Amino acid sequence: MGRKVELLAPAKNIEVGKAAIRHGADAVYIGADQFGARAAVGNSVADIEQLVKYAHQYHAQIFVTMNTILYDEELEAARQQAWRLYEAGVDALIIQDMGMLEMDLPPLPLHASTQTHNYELSKIQFLEQVGLQRVVLARELSLMQMEEIRKNTNVELEYFVAGALCVCLSGQCYMSNAIGKRSANRGACGQPCRLPYDLVDANGMRIAEQKHLLSLKDLNLSDHVEDLVLAGVDSLKIEGRLKDETYVKNVVGNFRKKLDAVLDKHGDLDPLSHGKVSTSFEPDPERTFNRGYSTYFFEGRKQESIINEATPKAMGKKMGKVSEIRKKRVKITSDLPFHNGDGLCFISEKGQLGGMKVEVVEGDGWLTLSNTHDLQVGMEIFRNHDQEFTKQLNGDKTQRKIGAELQVSFSNGAINLCLKDDYGYQVTARHAFEWEAAKNVQRAKANLEKSLKKSGDSIFDIQQVILPEEIPFLPNGQVNAWRRDLLEALTEARVQAHQRPVVEFSPNETPFPSKKLDHHGNVTNQLARQFYERHGVQNIEEGFEVRADKENLRLMTTRHCLQYQIGMCHIHENFTKAPEGVKFPLFLEQGENRFRLRFDCKNCVMKIEKA
Repeated sequence: MGRKVELLAPAKNIEVGKAAIRHGADAVYIGADQFGARAAVGNSVADIEQLVKYAHQYHAQIFVTMNTILYDEELEAARQQAWRLYEAGVDALIIQDMGMLEMDLPPLPLHASTQTHNYELSKIQFLEQVGLQRVVLARELSLMQMEEIRKNTNVELEYFVAGALCVCLSGQCYMSNAIGKRSANRGACGQPCRLPYDLVDANGMRIAEQKHLLSLKDLNLSDHVEDLVLAGVDSLKIEGRLKDETYVKNVVGNFRKKLDAVLDKHGDLDPLSHGKVSTSFEPDPERTFNRGYSTYFFEGRKQESIINEATPKAMGKKMGKVSEIRKKRVKITSDLPFHNGDGLCFISEKGQLGGMKVEVVEGDGWLTLSNTHDLQVGMEIFRNHDQEFTKQLNGDKTQRKIGAELQVSFSNGAINLCLKDDYGYQVTARHAFEWEAAKNVQRAKANLEKSLKKSGDSIFDIQQVILPEEIPFLPNGQVNAWRRDLLEALTEARVQAHQRPVVEFSPNETPFPSKKLDHHGNVTNQLARQFYERHGVQNIEEGFEVRADKENLRLMTTRHCLQYQIGMCHIHENFTKAPEGVKFPLFLEQGENRFRLRFDCKNCVMKIEKA
């Protein structure tokens, strides 16, 4: 048995969760009724229990997000929900609020959400020493930083490999709360980072107008799966608890194939769960929702833009360039096929997103479009709705099957059946019947083998049926019933055999890395305060959400730097030409809101505060 590597997928509901597992996820994370960082996609404990049973067939796991900060009046409800989830069979809880560690919690593994701001080695070591079983690493970390963290920790490490990116360091963003009273730390982020802004200097010069300057492209580390595994990352996490089922199918299918190739290459690595996935389509992350892709800071700060200034919406796959326009007929130079019903988009001369629908694919590159408003020769065309691929995903026949062998024998007027899967689980059954000699033994044997090999909608693929030489006549209907009962029995045996880790949390007094916590500590209840005091913190400020005085507080800290974006970085080589006559400080303006930008070049971060 080698080191096990997990593929972790998101689910907004039970249907998406089952699809994720069917397409190869080793684990799924999902929100419950309350206290999840995506308040819009909660699920009942009863639904989660159904998903747990489905997952445990494959020895896949279900993690539940309880990763918001809590208020005092919510503590008991959070504790009770944790116990209900434990009784439903979930495998771990993902938490943000350290106050939960002061509760009487069920004996479940606890994962430190990325919302706990797991960026510094000292913080990650603290979380391990406190007793958390897993730490979800900050998205801003590079491969080199993760390798260093792995060398100095034993805790399980989880890292995002795909999906939307928060521009702010996770758990440290207060902009949505400051301008719209919607707290990101309470699961209700209003996504002000996706809005258009003006970038203005100290003299009022507008360096950029109505550009999406904080809207990051999506993350895609498909080409770096092996790097992450060899660096010691235990779980590869896909973002997307708000995404639909087609997106999850596609992205999970893609990373399952990538990860399996790495596991096959390295003999000392194993998948975490059971079963072989056979997809009915070819996964391609560019063909479902995406804002364009980057590797963010995985390879350090690169000479390319990690934002899309034109739009926060999905642009999809780059298809080609416009070479000719004749009213609604357009010729596009492309090596890729188009389909009737495709949605296309482009960036206009004014820098705005334009879109149209393919009405007719004529051939030789010619398309009839719903409109050609603002479209010009030479413009790049993207496909943000792939009609053919969507049909494939909606009609998807992907299966995840576990190989099995069925052995048959006869004795004392009864048939003996033993069904054993590839992982060593087995069930047996014995059924009495009246022996009636088969008129044609070979035909009877072939018919019995054919009937017993059928696995239908079960999770098994009966690859071999072992029969004795002497075969009686057996009614086909009776054989089918025996086989169905056997398949159900083995499925239930696998569910019951699933081993959920039992972890009893024991409070200790491991010193926190700092003696002081400002509002970034997100302390919003007495149990959280009690936790940090027990770990040696002497000066604890209230969290942003509960403090009365919110003036002059930093609202965002980000590795995305607009000084670098406009070509004025003094440390890194710039990838754009700097504008002339710029006077610092710089400001972002959006409607009535004005924010000052502070550039911490020593730590290579940009800080945003209300001006």
